[in-house]
Amino acid sequence: MTLRLFSTARRAAHLGPYPLERLARVASADLAGVPDFAPLTFARPEDPASILNAMGEYQAMMDVIRDGPSAKLRSEMPDDPQERANHLKSFGYFADAAMVGTARLPDKARLATPYRNPDIDRLAHDLRTKQTKTLASGIDMIMADLRDAMAAPPIAIDGHDHMIVYLYAMSRPPRAGEAGADWLKDAEAQRAAL
Repeated sequence: MTLRLFSTARRAAHLGPYPLERLARVASADLAGVPDFAPLTFARPEDPASILNAMGEYQAMMDVIRDGPSAKLRSEMPDDPQERANHLKSFGYFADAAMVGTARLPDKARLATPYRNPDIDRLAHDLRTKQTKTLASGIDMIMADLRDAMAAPPIAIDGHDHMIVYLYAMSRPPRAGEAGADWLKDAEAQRAAL
C-alpha cells in the first residue's frame, strides 16, 4: 500500500498522484548511461513450474497486436497535441501507472536494428495448427483478431516523433520460502516488459 502525502481529489486526471509538473523540463536527455538493448527470454525449460514459461506466449500475443491492423472505426481525437497527451496520460493513470510522461522521440533512442520476438513464429504456428480448447465467451473473435494481426505486415516506427512512457511501481521480489516464490522468482524484468 502506498502512503498518500496529499489529496489528488482536485487534481486533473492527467496530472496523476505526484506533482511531476513541478519538475524542470529539459530540451533533450543524456542517454549515455542507458545500457544497450538486451532481449529478454521468456523461457525456462529447466524450470517447468516457472511463470516465465507461460508469459512467453502472452508477450508474443501483445507484440503481434501492437503491430496489427488499426480499428476501422476511428475514435475522436483532440487536434491540440497537448490535449491529446493529456488524454493519454489520463489513461495511463486510469491503468494504475505510477507516473506518465510524454516527450519527443530522439533518433538515438531507436534501435539500429529492429527486434522481433522469436516467440511470434511459434505463436503463428500454433494459430495455424491448433484448435482453441475453451468455451469462454468471445474467444473466437479474439482469436480471429489475433490471426488478422498475425497476417498484417510489421509496421515501422520511423514516422513516430513522440513517445509516451508509463512507469509502474515494482513490488519487491518474492523471498525464498514464501508461497509462490518458486513460481515467481527471477521474473521481475519480464513482468516489467509485459
